[in-house]
Amino acid sequence: MRMNKTVALSVVCVLLSACSHHQSKALNPAGNIVGASPTSGNAVAAQSYSTQLQTAFKTDQQGYKVNPLTAPANQVYYFSFNQSAMRSADVKALLVQANYLLSHPAVKVRLEGNTDNRGSREYNVALGWRRDQTVARLLEQQGVKPQQLDMISFGKERPVAFGNDTLSWSLNRRVNLKYERMS
Repeated sequence: MRMNKTVALSVVCVLLSACSHHQSKALNPAGNIVGASPTSGNAVAAQSYSTQLQTAFKTDQQGYKVNPLTAPANQVYYFSFNQSAMRSADVKALLVQANYLLSHPAVKVRLEGNTDNRGSREYNVALGWRRDQTVARLLEQQGVKPQQLDMISFGKERPVAFGNDTLSWSLNRRVNLKYERMS
């Protein structure tokens, strides 16, 4: 199983490096694309992600995006630079996900760790993995079975914002929760 993930990650890395001729795109604080042409493939992906951000998250008093307290919901948890600790506002939403997983043992969730593009590939894969482990540890502390959790770290290989600016970096430092049925 671990070998399959390693091979899959290697293939993804090779494909991404072969397709790395994208233009730099960024999202402004309102979630709109800055400097993107409407026909660009990256612009479409970033606009889609921007729409997801606007509809899926509320903004708290400090201007941070906060996950809605609903389950099951594919969610995104953001992290500070070079950190793997979760924000307290995100922990509340994660506890709702844990309660759902406890009451639905046939459901599995995949944790996808991501980082911004600064740092080496190896360092970022390890940081994404630590972020996955933080989320998994919190879920397991609530009683979620390890068999319900699948973790993968993409490091910096799957950005959602392609700029080299503070906003783009902050959008890429994340763990995605993706629900799937257990077979």
